[in-house]
Amino acid sequence: MLDLNNPQTRQNILQERLDLGAPLVAATLAEELGISIDTVRRDLIALEQRGLVRRVRGGAIPVPQSSPPYAVRAAAPDPGIEPLADKAALLIPGDATVFLDAGTTMNAIAARLPEGFGGLIVTPAPSVALAALTRGARVQMIGGALCPEAAMATGGDAERAVGGIAADLCFLGACGLWPEFGLSAESAAEAGVKRSMALAAARTVVVATSGKLERLGSHRVLALGEIDGLVTDGAPTLLKAFQDAGVEVIRV
Repeated sequence: MLDLNNPQTRQNILQERLDLGAPLVAATLAEELGISIDTVRRDLIALEQRGLVRRVRGGAIPVPQSSPPYAVRAAAPDPGIEPLADKAALLIPGDATVFLDAGTTMNAIAARLPEGFGGLIVTPAPSVALAALTRGARVQMIGGALCPEAAMATGGDAERAVGGIAADLCFLGACGLWPEFGLSAESAAEAGVKRSMALAAARTVVVATSGKLERLGSHRVLALGEIDGLVTDGAPTLLKAFQDAGVEVIRV
């Protein structure tokens, strides 16, 4: 029988759940293990000090591993993004001005622009611009210092250029999308441009695979209430918090 009075025993149980990629909800753990929430919090603090979790309101999540470099992701895109891109492309009006973020998901959306698209694609990402151009779209590039991890233009020049454009729709990818924190990115520079695009658009839609719904990047892009729509393949149990916050969830 497990000795739950032993901190190491409890923390080993939490470690096993972390290994499965599961978030740790303090109230649920306290009830399940028959211990106090304060005890759970102390265990989470200990795990955080060991670099295993990042504490968030109500519990903790696994520390996410850094994303592979863009070149690696582009060479072997996650096949899960294809159905998401198919669904997202259907949301694009034929004559709209659309911000497309950077990344392999945005590449896939650009490659699926509606036939005869007569609007304008605005993007800080060279790969997305080329994919849209291949579809015959009009494309406007946002310039700035190219961030190697995200393969997108960043910095003050990029943010100011974005702010001078009125877009109908903005599609954003996700490093992480955690209900208590919102949409996050791995760098402040990347987060700044993403946020500028969202603020300059009438509607902002995040496109994210289920794995991104339990991750938390270092820099907030948008709070949940600032996101209009979410295209995802996440399980219904993961999506309730987004729906409760007023996000239109489009599940693939």
